[in-house]
Amino acid sequence: MAGTYTTIQGDTWDLISFLKYGEEKYMKYLIEANRHLVDVLVFSAGTKVIIPDLPEDADENAPIWRQEANGSDNAYYSPVTEVNDE
Repeated sequence: MAGTYTTIQGDTWDLISFLKYGEEKYMKYLIEANRHLVDVLVFSAGTKVIIPDLPEDADENAPIWRQEANGSDNAYYSPVTEVNDE
């Protein structure tokens, strides 16, 4: 899906996200890939926007065991170290 998108007058980050990814919640990936456009709220026609591929762990709605722990401490992950059968 990676590529570019040429805006039309009135496009916004959330609209482009919806058009390209099917969900507005992924607009943060668009903004990260287009830092030079971060100050734009409403696009004029003809702006080239880079459309990055979504990372595999982009779905925040996935159960915690399906999300990768990207090397940091995860407050939701607590490995069982001792089992008490009482």
